Amino acid sequence: MGMDTTLPPADSLSPAADQPGALAFFGSPEAELFTRECAESLAGVLRENLILRRTAEGYPPGFTRASVPPRPWWDTMWTRDAGTFVRELVAWGYLEHACLVSHCLIQSVARNEQGYYAFPEKLRPGEPEAGDEIDGTAAIVIGMILLWRHLPAHHPFRAPLRAFLHGPSSPVRYLEHQAKQQGLIAGTGEFGPGCSVDGYYCSCVQNNLANLALRAAAGLEEETGNPRIAAGYRETAAALERKMQATMLYPDGSWMWGVRPDTHQPDQKILDEPVNRGTGLHNGVASMYADVLGLDPVAAQWPLAGPCQKTFERLYQAPLRRAQFDRYGFWPQWDPPFRGGLSSGPSYGEGYALQTMLLYDRLDLADKSLLWLARATYDAPPQPAYQLERSSRYHFYERTYSPDALGKVELEEGCGALNLVNVTEPLKVARLLLGVDPNAPDEVRIVPRLPQCIARIEARRWPLLTDRGVVRADLKIERGPTGGITFTCATEDGAVIPKLVIRHRQDGANLTETFTHVTRLTSSLGPA
Repeated sequence: MGMDTTLPPADSLSPAADQPGALAFFGSPEAELFTRECAESLAGVLRENLILRRTAEGYPPGFTRASVPPRPWWDTMWTRDAGTFVRELVAWGYLEHACLVSHCLIQSVARNEQGYYAFPEKLRPGEPEAGDEIDGTAAIVIGMILLWRHLPAHHPFRAPLRAFLHGPSSPVRYLEHQAKQQGLIAGTGEFGPGCSVDGYYCSCVQNNLANLALRAAAGLEEETGNPRIAAGYRETAAALERKMQATMLYPDGSWMWGVRPDTHQPDQKILDEPVNRGTGLHNGVASMYADVLGLDPVAAQWPLAGPCQKTFERLYQAPLRRAQFDRYGFWPQWDPPFRGGLSSGPSYGEGYALQTMLLYDRLDLADKSLLWLARATYDAPPQPAYQLERSSRYHFYERTYSPDALGKVELEEGCGALNLVNVTEPLKVARLLLGVDPNAPDEVRIVPRLPQCIARIEARRWPLLTDRGVVRADLKIERGPTGGITFTCATEDGAVIPKLVIRHRQDGANLTETFTHVTRLTSSLGPA
């Protein structure tokens, strides 16, 4: 086993006991399409990617395939994808499933030469491995801390999960050590030097995700009576943010891909790699804010909000991307010449862009993007031009293409339908529309966003994190004819929400209401 703390047996965890929440959107055919796409894609991953019982080939419970067999990487568990999967399982109320996946991750990681648990790019069943996949390590830390917060105090997995995140060999200590030693953190993989590029690089996305993981861990340490450790993590995270701003910005204030580990100067060869230059992955800095710090970066005066907004605008104004988006709502993941600038996907291309649009209240753009995503998922490019194999037209798939791509670029399936991260990021989009912040235990914070194509959102038995534990509630958010919203909440079994705050943005102003001791309420924000 990869961890020097006793874990409960995997078969003591009970995925069948989960009673997850459900989310539905109304107001247009695309809203209802997106509802079904999210529901069927999540169900598909739980059925086809997630291993529930040890297999004859040695796959352990909790192992989650990156793709459905026999597509690329079907026999591996990618750590960044797994971290986002844990995040979404928790936020949607699949706590036992999240425990099983986290259990597998803890058993599958080894200590590196420095003595820390650090995850590789991908895992295979067998001996535990270590690596330098910073975004994978950080995403897993964030997902596990979210899980720890949501688990009941008596749950048998809570103590070993805390031990893994807190101990002297923990992945959090590794991130802290690397940041202190290097000033910035160098990593490998798609979010390091770039997809299929070897070596190490300090990228803006990896370093920000490490920053967020340290801040999440600071909250965990503070909640468990370790203010000194919490302060140290926050200090290291703040230093990372300052160093990113000092070294990783173009003259226009937007993010460059990153800098060399040895000099903290740009490496033009890395910046000019087709997979890095003008890539939508840059929006990962903006979109990942929601994984830890809340759903309102501008109102919170996040120091990195300005560079994120300028980066989004730079990407949006790239000539081909702007033309494609204005014409179709299609957001190319790359600038030409990579895949002709006519390829994208619901994770790092359209997914990160749409999440950024929502977090920064660009609802006019979010409306076009959501309409495209819903339609493109259901109506993939036609056969035989695109050989996309999937058991349901409602399954998200890895590579979307502009209608203009037909006959111009090769339409490759890649990892295809139910590629894990291409399901988890649209699920996050759905949550951002509802606007429940799963990281605010001192109060329930709800920041809904309703683009024009969505007139009403309904959530059933949705998990709300309070300082007394998880309370489940039915929620309804409905837009009125003049742009205001009506919010309805009814808790399960009369459970009490000690404090609930809802924010709605209208005509450039934030409208906020605070309620206490909530079991049932109906409230309107903005003109009816």
